[in-house]
Formats: sequence, structure tokens, C-alpha cells
Amino acid sequence: MKPTIASSDDIFEICKIYFDVYHGKYSDPLMSDPLSLRAFIESGSGFWFVTKDDQGHVVASVVISYDDVNMIAKAYAAVVRDHLRGQGVMEKLLTFGIDYVRTKTPGVDIIYSATRTVHEIAQNLTEKLGFKKLGIFPNAHKSEDFETLCLAAIIYPHALAERHDDYKLHYELESLYEVVKNEVGLSHLETIVPVETSKSLVSPKDLELITAPKFVQHRYESLKQEKKLQFEFFPFHQPNLVVISPDSSIEVFCHKSPVDGYCVIVGAKIPENINYTELFLKTNNLLRDYGARYIEVLIRADKPKIIENVLRAKFIPSGFFPAFQKIGNKRHDFLVLSRSFEIFDFQNVKLKGLNQVYLEEYYKAWKRMSLSPKLLSL
Repeated sequence: MKPTIASSDDIFEICKIYFDVYHGKYSDPLMSDPLSLRAFIESGSGFWFVTKDDQGHVVASVVISYDDVNMIAKAYAAVVRDHLRGQGVMEKLLTFGIDYVRTKTPGVDIIYSATRTVHEIAQNLTEKLGFKKLGIFPNAHKSEDFETLCLAAIIYPHALAERHDDYKLHYELESLYEVVKNEVGLSHLETIVPVETSKSLVSPKDLELITAPKFVQHRYESLKQEKKLQFEFFPFHQPNLVVISPDSSIEVFCHKSPVDGYCVIVGAKIPENINYTELFLKTNNLLRDYGARYIEVLIRADKPKIIENVLRAKFIPSGFFPAFQKIGNKRHDFLVLSRSFEIFDFQNVKLKGLNQVYLEEYYKAWKRMSLSPKLLSL
């Protein structure tokens, strides 16, 4: 059995392996939609890798999406037939995929993955391949059970050499950053307590949720090209809904999974005088009422005032990603924050090493922020 890059001829075999292993409950609809799967394989926006047995049946699969602007790649959707687990099949396939992307593209500075925690095999594999642990996403997805994912990445030396680290870190992130700093080998950052703004802030009124995917994507790309978006960096996600004000002065673009309620805030157009905390709280409520059970957002780590407002909207720090986005000749750090509407369920979690530490950091932050009188008053 040898790893290879998939072609359109493998579409039905790929759908079959995800259906068989996950009993038709895989959280990404791409793996059950042959037309979308074909479009991805032929798009050139990523690479699909498979291992086949002697009869030509797909026995392992993994996807690596690629961003040539930020020179990053994401490995995900790794699956292997049950009878071949523990035999090195996925290790060979993922190694093949990483080498392929590094040699067949203009270059890769970072490769990252969100790894399942229902067993230690996936965590052991990414650790063996050189992925560094950066955070945890509690109960982010739901298939048969709640799935907690671990964030890990290979950050190549030239990416760290371009890292922008001349800033002060929000004080709530100090202990999380310390864990990532020791894991990756980062420089020390001083912390700061953001001061209250002196501007008079306006509460967002009458927000509505629009679900028209093609319109939303077109509008998002137009605003992005015009450089009118904040929070415009969330790799490998396209918005399929927007939270919008009647005069369209506020537009918050989101991607929500139709399968399991996983949701991310991809980008937003927000006037300077809007109260960010109230905007995020109202957006949370609209998304929850529409079926979102988990929401994620990326904020640049050198924006402590924005981070303060998002924290007040009950988002919890989940991970810290060094040198993630490339702007000019610098790479910027990002904080990953998440908000869950579920009662946490960790019965099936088997954490390894630092992943347990990240879960403890998350839980400590949740207790600290959920019980803060400053937050409860909102």
C-alpha cells in the first residue's frame, strides 16, 4: 500500500471510508457530497491524499488545504480503516502529504492541524511528526459524541524569524502564552491591562441574520478587496451567513456547519463607535438561536483592547498561534477564542501531555471569567 494524491476517480471510495468509519455522522458535509468533493479536488486550493489496498480500495485519507498568500497549510479529516490502525498507515500518508505540499507549492511556513482526542494515537502521531501543541477546543464538534480537538502546528524556523513580537500581551493571556512559549521557543512578552476607552460607544440595534451563501460570499469578498473588514483572517473558511444591521453599517460574516452546529466568525465590518462587547453578545444570541452550539473567532494578539471586549462577551481563550498571518515581511500572532452553548462533556477525552494542561488553562479561564462581577453586570 502506497500513499498517493487522490483524483476524481476516487470520489466514491473516499465518501465510503468516511461513511463506514463514522457511521454516516462525520461533521464535515464535504465528505458525503460527491459533487463538492470533486470540486475541491479539481479546484487547486488544496490536496487530497489517499492510501489504497491491493484491490484499489481507499483505506486511509487525509486533506491538506493550502494558502499561498500566508504560506500556511492545514491538515485535517484524517481517517484510516479500523483494521489498519496502529500500523503506521496514517503516519506514512501524512508524511507523504506534507512532503508533497512543501515541494509542489511556492512554499509552506506553517502546517497545522486540529487533532481528535478520543484516543491518543492521533496526538502521538502529530507529536512524532514535529507538531507543537498550541491549544484546545472543548466540545468543538459533535459526531456520535462531543469531540474535543487539540491545536498543533509545525512552525518552520523562517516563520519564527519573521514573527512580530514587539507588543504587549493582554494580561488574561499570560499563563496560556507561557505554555506556548515553552513549547515553541518564543520570546518573553510583557503584559498590559487595557484602559477603558474615552469614546462614547453606541449599542448595535436591530441586528438580523441572513442566510444566502452565494450573496454572503460575494459581499464578503467585495468588502475584503476594499479593505473594509476587521477580523478578516480565518483561513480555509468561507462565510455562509451574515449578521447585519438594517443600514448594513454592521456586517458580521460567519460560517456555520449544517451538520453539527460548529460556527466561526470569519470577518466583520464594524463602525469605530460600536460597542464591540454588545455586538458580540448579540451576535452570539442570534447564532445560538439559529442552531450554533459552538462559536470560534481569531483576534490578533497585539490588539489587547479588542481582546478585552471579546472576553467580556464570554469568549474563552482556547489557543495561541504564533506567526500565523503574513503581512508584508512580518508574521503576526493570533489568539483563538471560543464560546460554547453546551454543558461540557469530556467523558471520551484522552489527553496527552500538554493537551491536558491546555484544558486546565481553559477551565481556569472559564471559571475566572464566568464568575467575574464585571462580566455578570453585562
